Amino acid sequence: MHWFAAHLSFVCPVALTRATRLRDDDDWRVRSVRSETAELYERRNPTLTVQEDTAFRRDGAPGVSRLWSGTSIARLDIPLGRGRAFIQADHVRLDAGTFDTDDTGSHTEWFGTCNMQGADAGGVTRSLPGCSGGLSQTAIGTGVALGYVDDRWAVDLGHSPFGFEVSNWLGGISYRGDLGQLGWRLSLSRRPMSNSLLSYAGTVDPRTGQAWGGVVATGPSLGLSWDQGGRDGVWADISHQRLTGKNVADNTRTRLMGGYYRRLINRVDTEFTLGLNAMYWTYQKDLSEYTLGQGGYYSPQRYFSLSLPVRYAHRTADWSYTIGGSVSRSWSRTADGTYYPLPGLLGSPLNTLAGQGVSAASVMAASQTTGSGGGGFGYQLQASAERRLNNHWVLGAALDLQKSQDYSPSRALIYLRYTFQPWQGNLPLPVSPITAYSEYK
Repeated sequence: MHWFAAHLSFVCPVALTRATRLRDDDDWRVRSVRSETAELYERRNPTLTVQEDTAFRRDGAPGVSRLWSGTSIARLDIPLGRGRAFIQADHVRLDAGTFDTDDTGSHTEWFGTCNMQGADAGGVTRSLPGCSGGLSQTAIGTGVALGYVDDRWAVDLGHSPFGFEVSNWLGGISYRGDLGQLGWRLSLSRRPMSNSLLSYAGTVDPRTGQAWGGVVATGPSLGLSWDQGGRDGVWADISHQRLTGKNVADNTRTRLMGGYYRRLINRVDTEFTLGLNAMYWTYQKDLSEYTLGQGGYYSPQRYFSLSLPVRYAHRTADWSYTIGGSVSRSWSRTADGTYYPLPGLLGSPLNTLAGQGVSAASVMAASQTTGSGGGGFGYQLQASAERRLNNHWVLGAALDLQKSQDYSPSRALIYLRYTFQPWQGNLPLPVSPITAYSEYK
């Protein structure tokens, strides 16, 4: 370790950290000293961050696939050994809206078992009454997580919010290394599918009273990267997971992703990057519906997309900001299926229809889904900024707008970061807010 870094505790923290700011005219030795000192100081500096994160999707059906979420996050990072440990608490509020009802105050959406029908022996269609309970779909809970990160290892263990209808233990472990100039990271994780209230929090079927949902993805992933600090970089990620949930049909997914980027501007305080990304996903089953046994998460049998991202980032002594966006083209295909992939859960409704002369086979025949294919263009716009308020406090905010065929999520967040020891070094470039535990990779 360099002498300067080894004796940093004897230097005025404000002057020391201000001296770690990188400059374009630094030679490699000076830059090494500044970077090493900043890294060691930040590693030893406890940090508290509080963040309010709001996401919303208005393109879905109310009560079903529409979603508003608010996540209040508190995270404490402290030095431990050669890395940092953290504890994080996420208070989560989810609201999928209220079902549209008819004059009787009920609905027959494809949700739970609210839409069940079939033909009797005479060919007359018989159906059960719609659902009048559980019209407002909301969930609220608080989750916690602990973890440790250093240059090689990253470990975390947590729980999805207590208070959700279905909650799960979550976590992950990863190790990173180098193979020549190629960086790699091998991970094993169990993460929630936070696409919808059903897939994340679970809910209750108004007719049968059965809880279902709360889907988690469990499996390995391998990340690869090549970046020598110059103008060009390449990345790739390969993963395979098993998707399980309470009273949800099991599923598997495989994802292949990769990209290339080029820094057209690559200075200490300014970056301008263009790239090309490609993704290919495949799911064994389409479980994107919201009926009992379905998962409520996007799961095409084939999905492929190409995107062209662009990002500009700049910082000054007390400001850092990032603006970016992308345009994309995607193609997808889903297979034929059924609204009710687990018929064993349908005992009571099937018995009721059987009393009207409708067989279980007739109900299942009337509950088939038809596969489809298609694609379209999409775009994403992002902006984030943070401002150093004094030696300890930083205020930041970010906005993310997305638009594609049948999917238009948006997100806004604001955060405060407090360092227990003074910090006048470089602000992050690009801006990097903390991540909700449900979004960990």
